[in-house]
Amino acid sequence: MSGPRPRILQKLTAHGSDVTSVDFFGNSLLVTGSSDKTVRVWRWTAGSGFNEESFSPLLGHKYGVTSVRVSPKGAVLASASVDGTVILWNLSTGEETHVLTQAAGEAIRACIFSPNGGSIVSSDDSGSICVWGFDKSLKRQMKIHDEAIHTIAFSSDSSVLLTACTLGNIRFYAVEDDFEAEITKPDCSIDAAHDMGVLSADFCKIVHTDPADHVSFIYTVATCGTDHFIKIWRLFYIPANVDRSRKSRLIPNTPQEHFAGQATIYSTEVMNASCVQTIAAHGSSVTCVRFNSTGTLLISSSLDKTIKIWNQQGSCLKTLSAHTRYVNCLAVNSDSTVIASGSNDRSVVIWDLTENLTLDSHITGIRSLLFTLASKTADTPLEYICPITHEIMRDPVYAEDGFTYERSAIQEWFGREKVVSPMTNAELTTDELVENGKLKQKIEEYIKLLDLDGFE
Repeated sequence: MSGPRPRILQKLTAHGSDVTSVDFFGNSLLVTGSSDKTVRVWRWTAGSGFNEESFSPLLGHKYGVTSVRVSPKGAVLASASVDGTVILWNLSTGEETHVLTQAAGEAIRACIFSPNGGSIVSSDDSGSICVWGFDKSLKRQMKIHDEAIHTIAFSSDSSVLLTACTLGNIRFYAVEDDFEAEITKPDCSIDAAHDMGVLSADFCKIVHTDPADHVSFIYTVATCGTDHFIKIWRLFYIPANVDRSRKSRLIPNTPQEHFAGQATIYSTEVMNASCVQTIAAHGSSVTCVRFNSTGTLLISSSLDKTIKIWNQQGSCLKTLSAHTRYVNCLAVNSDSTVIASGSNDRSVVIWDLTENLTLDSHITGIRSLLFTLASKTADTPLEYICPITHEIMRDPVYAEDGFTYERSAIQEWFGREKVVSPMTNAELTTDELVENGKLKQKIEEYIKLLDLDGFE
């Protein structure tokens, strides 16, 4: 990201009111939702860029659309609305296939598919969520917040559901067997995570395990809100398919509470959390945060009319300015070459992150060396990936916390304030690093197998 300067590739101006939600499927399919009650479907065509499908716009909602999401396999589009419904659409034909109605008809603020495709979750102004099964039947209805739930998110393995409300509280639930088990209370809670409200959250797709026990899962979660901050959390979880009586250094044996600034974290015997970064991100409320597919970048949007691109060390790499009013939403395509941002100025801006794209490009086949390498990390052994940068390590070193990091990344982390673990947030007694020679040799051999000329 230090080389290419993101630039505007295209601007879509079909909506007649605020653009409230955008989502990609793959590289070439884009869906957008608006307060004008419509959902629009766009597909990339080399020579003219994103063009609206012949069956678009999709007309079915009585009031403004608040959320649009494409199913994991790309066959179904879900759109949620203030009218209290989630409409499911066939993305091949634009046909309306199902209408799901929120309990009591409350205005819906968000909807999402579980990554495994087993469930759809919607949230409303009353602080409730509804969980819909694969057969579109209502599986669960739960009142879990005292105020409107504006954001819901799933971990990439579909094991954890996050909900967050306009009071600034976050709840995490372990989801077992696609909500077949009864859920009575959150497995971890964070009160006052963001002053005056959480507006967006996203899980990084890369999931680590604690080298101390090889059982405790470590998720990375980004949240943002009206306090102008982005916060990066580590969520620690012992899954149900292991012996939960085993001790974990990350999760107390009995429920406890601890603090992260003004926030209070309530753990249980299966889940705990810690805030590892607080970023003063924007000059106004941060409306949306999204990780790219490889977890190397975090993108944010704000009421200050800008979009920012961050690395995993919390450094702002780029600031994008093109919208004339609030930026409400954003999405990143599958290989991190394109960002779409939606605004109150009624436009959707398509940003080229490579500086190489034109409207004539075949974006399904455009990959720079950086993105080619990054895309391969999905099949790369996790031990080769730095937990900070989420990139393949070249100079791996052990730290006192037992994790192996890229040397430059952990040195930068230690150079900020006191010496703490980037993964557990525990204070360390030393910043001494020890070269992991065996791993370095394995990585060098692996990189040769990738056959990426010019990687150096």
